[in-house]
Amino acid sequence: AGVRKDRVLLSVYIVAGLICAVAGWMLIGRIASASPQAGVSANLDSITAVVIGGTSLFGGRGRVIGTLYGALIVGVLRNGLTLTGVDVLWQDFAVGILIIVAVAIDQWIRKVRA
Repeated sequence: AGVRKDRVLLSVYIVAGLICAVAGWMLIGRIASASPQAGVSANLDSITAVVIGGTSLFGGRGRVIGTLYGALIVGVLRNGLTLTGVDVLWQDFAVGILIIVAVAIDQWIRKVRA
């Protein structure tokens, strides 16, 4: 097809690195410190937001607006648990349960449609 795969791969890595740098910079600004342990659960939160938003882990469907709704749900859950004084480890546990439930519902929907 004439696509220079080496150049495309390099540009993808460069863009991903820039996005990670901006995200790290924003996290440092948010928590006012630079720690290697900062943002450890951010990956879990983002995956949970995507799955709750309706995107299938197996591909084929999903919308950006659904992901935004999922991020809102995860953010409200985290904020509510923080305001009630729940320990951070239990907050991660609650988000883990939430993603398990979301994946189970996704699988159930895939079976019903099949």
